Amino acid sequence: MSRGRTLGLVIVGLAIVAGALVWWSRSQQKPATPSPAPTVSNTTRALEFSTAEVIKLEPVALTRVVPITGTLTATIQTIVKSRVSGDISEITVREGMSVKAGERVASIDPTEFQLRVSEREAALRSAQAQLEQARRTLANNQALLEKNFISQNAFDNARWSADVASAARDSAQSLLDQARKSLADTRITAPMSGLVSQRYVQPGEKVSPDNRILSIVDLSRLEVEAQVPAGEAGSLRTGQRVTMRVEGISEAFGGRVLRINPATQAGTRAIAVYIGLDRGDERLRAGLFAQGSLILETREGVIAVPPAAVRDAAGRRFVYLVEGEVIAEREVKLGLLDDGARAPTGGLGLVEVVSGLATGDRVIAINVGMLRPGAPVRVGPR
Repeated sequence: MSRGRTLGLVIVGLAIVAGALVWWSRSQQKPATPSPAPTVSNTTRALEFSTAEVIKLEPVALTRVVPITGTLTATIQTIVKSRVSGDISEITVREGMSVKAGERVASIDPTEFQLRVSEREAALRSAQAQLEQARRTLANNQALLEKNFISQNAFDNARWSADVASAARDSAQSLLDQARKSLADTRITAPMSGLVSQRYVQPGEKVSPDNRILSIVDLSRLEVEAQVPAGEAGSLRTGQRVTMRVEGISEAFGGRVLRINPATQAGTRAIAVYIGLDRGDERLRAGLFAQGSLILETREGVIAVPPAAVRDAAGRRFVYLVEGEVIAEREVKLGLLDDGARAPTGGLGLVEVVSGLATGDRVIAINVGMLRPGAPVRVGPR
């Protein structure tokens, strides 16, 4: 066999083997399922908000307040002072104890004053005896004058002596009264009911008139002196309501403005207002720090939204609403800001919408950046 014929047979054999392999490979494959033709959607994915993030507007009450701070002071308090000089023999009360009006709280050694009273009583008895003697002499001279046994001049001298004796008796009586008062002043009593806040002397100490013995405060009537910015002077009125919190006490206290200082404070330009608390509490103490809010204005039945719902761009203020199933944009005009109101979203603070919104509008109450009006929206629980 020639070399060319052999080469041809090899090529034919390879072609047959290749064809067989192709046939076997195709027989092992499953028929392919034609893929569906891709479709093009013209819809945009809807924005999703929870029911807590989209609020339905209803009329609410808003208040304008100004924050205030101050210190509790007792409206009725006094300092008990000594009226006479002497040594303190006893003090019956200490700080924190309650006293009643007229109750003895301290004593000054009365020995010297008792001796003085005894001396004045003796002087009074002597003056009374002299007066009685002068009056008998005057009566006798009156009878002698009627019988012309003495001259008119002698009778006038007797009457003058009686007058002098009467004045001496009155003077002795006055001195005795003073001595008795001084003796009574050695018994120091409380001029009012309340609690002892400070004791200034101890037994055995010597005091002079007007020396401080102790101080008493009545905690049943407390007030707060607070400072209000001068810019709010035109809005201040007596009787305005106040909510106060006192350090160390969790409950809030209500109150009202009792008085307004007619002048601003030097340096701060603030106006002092005096606030009375509605109720007393045994936990309250003079000097405690208090802070709260003074209600300057209240508006009922207004439309309000959380401040976070308001956008400000290019001098425009607007909010986003849900109208049907799309986003809408609405310009608004704002009014009163209430920092203490509780928003439907759970945060604090509401701002009045004077125009642009109405009852029943659904407003997106959170700040999610800029949205495109007309974009689809879906509201549901999360």
